[in-house]
Amino acid sequence: MITRLGVIIPAHNEEEDILGCLESVKRSLSYAAETGITCRFRVLVVADACTDATLDLVADYAARHLDIIVLTTSSQSVGRARDFGWRHFMETEELTTGEDSGSVWVAFTDADSRVPDHWITTHLDLAATGVDCLVGTVAPRPETASAELIATWHANHELLENHPYIFGANMGLRASALEAMGGVPPLVCGEDAAIVDAVQREGGRIRRTDDCRVLTSARLSGRTRGGFSSYLRQLT
Repeated sequence: MITRLGVIIPAHNEEEDILGCLESVKRSLSYAAETGITCRFRVLVVADACTDATLDLVADYAARHLDIIVLTTSSQSVGRARDFGWRHFMETEELTTGEDSGSVWVAFTDADSRVPDHWITTHLDLAATGVDCLVGTVAPRPETASAELIATWHANHELLENHPYIFGANMGLRASALEAMGGVPPLVCGEDAAIVDAVQREGGRIRRTDDCRVLTSARLSGRTRGGFSSYLRQLT
């Protein structure tokens, strides 16, 4: 049974999108609580080498929402930022008798993304079945792209159960699985695929699902070379 959940959101110069992301995560947490889920939740935003208003915006938001934690780092690496976030979460959680890292779930999304209301419940429901790593789907946010680009995306991606894709904006892991692999690989890009490879090497159970699809920005100028925006540019 999952007793604690941490949502980790790396953010590098995301002043335009971070509050929308946080609002969607908060709605998902509220929905989970309404369905009777009682595990403890915390959301950790890792402001990584930000030179815009991202840190101030998150700090102000956190002052009004006590389950939001803001952290800072200067790694300029999404892999290191994700790793920093989940390690801080584990180090500051005081597990009680009967709890261990196998009862802790870590969910990852990105600062330019919007999670659905049932995102948290889907993660926890699958974790309850013994899944060690959830690999969810992602699609472009319609309001951030042309109809042509959205159509091209969907023509090239069949988003189904047991899909072949890996997106860091929609991923969850049991903390014990993260411990077994030594944490999130410290990569500037591609840490999501490296996570899945590591879980497989350790014999963890992986579930690829389209049940909690996340929508993310279709901007063509991204924050990480080789990331989602780079792929979208190829599609255009």
